[in-house]
Amino acid sequence: MRKIWAITWLHLKELFKSPGALVMMFILPGLFSWIFGGIAIKSEQTKPIVDVVLNKEEHSTEIFNLLKKNEHFKWNIATAKQAKENVEEQDTVAAVIIPSNIQERIINKQSLFDILLRSRTEDYLALEPHLEGTANLIIRVLNIAETTDSSTLPDLLEAVARGKGVIIEKQTIQKDNNNAVEINLMFVGFSIMFMMFGLSGAASTILDERTGGTWSRLMVAPAHRLQISLGYLIAYFLMGWIQFAVLMAAMNIMFDANWGNLAYLIPFASLVILCVVGFGLMIAGIVKTKQQAGAIGAVLIVSTCMLGGVYWSIDLVPEFMRKISLVVPQSWAMSGFKEIISGSLHTSTLIKDTLALLGFTAGFFLIAIRGITYK
Repeated sequence: MRKIWAITWLHLKELFKSPGALVMMFILPGLFSWIFGGIAIKSEQTKPIVDVVLNKEEHSTEIFNLLKKNEHFKWNIATAKQAKENVEEQDTVAAVIIPSNIQERIINKQSLFDILLRSRTEDYLALEPHLEGTANLIIRVLNIAETTDSSTLPDLLEAVARGKGVIIEKQTIQKDNNNAVEINLMFVGFSIMFMMFGLSGAASTILDERTGGTWSRLMVAPAHRLQISLGYLIAYFLMGWIQFAVLMAAMNIMFDANWGNLAYLIPFASLVILCVVGFGLMIAGIVKTKQQAGAIGAVLIVSTCMLGGVYWSIDLVPEFMRKISLVVPQSWAMSGFKEIISGSLHTSTLIKDTLALLGFTAGFFLIAIRGITYK
């Protein structure tokens, strides 16, 4: 055991001697989290604005009240000219025009609202389901009004607008605020990405040790190959945990980030770090030089992080992209962290994420063992 810790301590000291490794593992993830976390929190405090253009009909005011039921947006009444200018200047997410010929549009199966939009931003993707749901609700109310008396339409819409909707009591599906969870997941995502860069770079030092003679001297040292392997593995694992713990502490101080139940977080994060270590060793095992490891590692890390929901939420991408994301470990890691940080802790989801990460970890280490020779 003493020999294992000697090898582990040697590599940890080498890590802290390297300014580049310190920048990659601590400075960059902290800087990115500070910049983008500040932007996200500021945007959280300022609601996206949506302009609504009313008509002279009485029911348009009640439709406006229905739209205001979504409190994640700030709803402003504007003229058609003002709404168009605001959209062009990107001061608003979109402009919703309520037409006067609603019944005619329903008969002709046309869109109930006219939408002025410059681009399909993330805010609009969140707004679109609410607009569709409101339109469907209005159609159902109009059908009821036609079977009774059309003059009751404003009264029916007013009654719906005053309603509180569906109230769920005693059961909490997601305990934490969804936007706060997304911000905390962003911190975790940056940590995973830079951890992959840092540990891949650290693991690729094995290639330099081969050419420099260090590796061959280790092979003839009075230590078993298993002890040498465990020394390297523990060193890289501790590197990952040091980085993750420092980022957790920094984000908690700067943004009061909530990391969920530590009893779940610590073992799951340990599995993720072990998977990242396996990825770094795999890269070191399939290339010949450290330069090749850096180039191939960068391409694989960036592309898989994009697929796995590190840069943006998987919920924002098309269905076929969600299916493709299942082939990268980051998507399973982000899914598990989301369950823990949000406080949902769905057992079936956590078990599925854990088993998937175990599979990726085992695969990475098998490839690494076949690629890294002990000669």
